[in-house]
Amino acid sequence: MEFFEGYIYPLVLGFSALLALTGIVTLIWIRAHRVLTWVVTAAYVVTLIEVLAIINALLGGGIPLVITIGYLLAAIALMPLLGIGRLGEPDAAAEDPDPNRPVLAPDQIARVDGAVAIIVAIAMSVVAWRVFEIFQGVH
Repeated sequence: MEFFEGYIYPLVLGFSALLALTGIVTLIWIRAHRVLTWVVTAAYVVTLIEVLAIINALLGGGIPLVITIGYLLAAIALMPLLGIGRLGEPDAAAEDPDPNRPVLAPDQIARVDGAVAIIVAIAMSVVAWRVFEIFQGVH
């Protein structure tokens, strides 16, 4: 638990700030979308580290199981939202014969990804904060 509180929690908060900042920059400057894709990839790694630390703490015992597993699943459930703008790419429409399916322009895809990155960054920090609070309650 100390490992999460001392290292993982600050890592997730710092990375959430980076993800939000990159999302904001992408909304303002579309060419930053390429950088956002790298930060999104790093988000998967940070979340994996967070999940492994939570599982390690759960296996150590003494932590409320149900609520901690709920936040663990919430941390994992956020990841598919990142990069959701790719669903609007023209290649995705070529596979879908539905003529009513919207296809986004590249700048719209970048803006969707930027906005989602901000939302996910906030949610990531809230999940990490809640797990931190659970661990603090155990001490």
